[in-house]
Amino acid sequence: MKIALVLHLYQPPTQEEAVFRKIFSQCYQPLIKLIKTKKNFSLALNIPLSLLEQADKYGYGDWITDIKNLYASERVELTGTAAYHPLLTKLSVASAEKQIVLNEYALGYYFGSRTGFEGEAAVMTKNIGGFFAPECAVNTGVVSLVNEFGYDWILVDQTSIPNLSYIGYEPVYYTEGDLGIKIVPRNKRLSDILSFYRGSSATQLVDTIFASGAVQVIALDGETFGHHNPAGLDMLEDIINAVTERGGNFVTVRHLLSELKSKNIEEVVESTWGAGYEDMTAGNTYPYWSGNDIQQNLGSLEKILGECMASVPNTEVNHDPTAQPLWFYESMTDTSDETKEYLKILFWIMKFEHSDKYWWSSKKAILGNPLLFHRGMVEKSLVYATEIANSMPDCSGKDKILSLVKNVSSMLES
Repeated sequence: MKIALVLHLYQPPTQEEAVFRKIFSQCYQPLIKLIKTKKNFSLALNIPLSLLEQADKYGYGDWITDIKNLYASERVELTGTAAYHPLLTKLSVASAEKQIVLNEYALGYYFGSRTGFEGEAAVMTKNIGGFFAPECAVNTGVVSLVNEFGYDWILVDQTSIPNLSYIGYEPVYYTEGDLGIKIVPRNKRLSDILSFYRGSSATQLVDTIFASGAVQVIALDGETFGHHNPAGLDMLEDIINAVTERGGNFVTVRHLLSELKSKNIEEVVESTWGAGYEDMTAGNTYPYWSGNDIQQNLGSLEKILGECMASVPNTEVNHDPTAQPLWFYESMTDTSDETKEYLKILFWIMKFEHSDKYWWSSKKAILGNPLLFHRGMVEKSLVYATEIANSMPDCSGKDKILSLVKNVSSMLES
């Protein structure tokens, strides 16, 4: 038995500091501590800049260093992603590229080297061959773009593979047409079981995993362990121990791929990991991210802001010989006011693109939990849009932006 476990760790840029710190103490810190103690345990972590920026800002540098050490010792495989967790399928190619490139820079800054081969200012990483699209939102365009960036594999939901069913998982990777990238589906059923199990014993879970086949890719939110499920960290440790005692191993996706056979498909089905097979049959690929009037207006707003990004006057980012965190542009040294203004607007637009503004305005229930609605999370996103409009007097879409902000604000009050 070989299991490639992929954990996605993420907090939106609009998260409140108190909530962020609570989640950190409930989940992120004990999770990394657990990984450190399990010497024969390896996994893949997806950590976008949105989380890393806040971890750095709020003083969790030791946590970042722990992950850097785990990555350097190849205990942890890191994946590429989009910096502020947008639905890449909804962005223009130019906007998606900016999100991906920025996150590559962030991974290099926090987990790699900050100098190049000749001592010049640079950020460099190694062995980051995998890619996680936020919410596993993929289509042929996204897969093609990630392939162009040179990634070796991309994680997808099982629903993106044609003709598979909920119980039809195959331990293979797929290729699309003549693209070289390996398309790796997660086992949707096992991933869902781990995500939503609230029992007191891991025995049933481990029996289910072993009965599902000798090779599995399981991917879910890392917040499952300690935040969404208070008993989740104990459950994860019990699963690791039980799988190991029964002769199984947890490996990285990178190491697992060399043992898998491949199949070719004509195209990837546009999908997300939040859509079930019933949703997909009904044509509802984005059950939590589209559908109501608030979400439609937010989508229109995101499109206009993406168009505005292309009109932002670009300037050379001149700074001292040390690689710097561009997201903390206000404190950058030897940088012109014009460059800081450019970076400010650029980051506001990229942060607005985060997917949670749709999630928290969906007003849908998930597994009996309260309706997914958080007015404050959406309003904080609207602040980005308003600031952008007011900072770009020459933007042709300014009036439309402010009108859409007003529309969404009134809908939130109703």
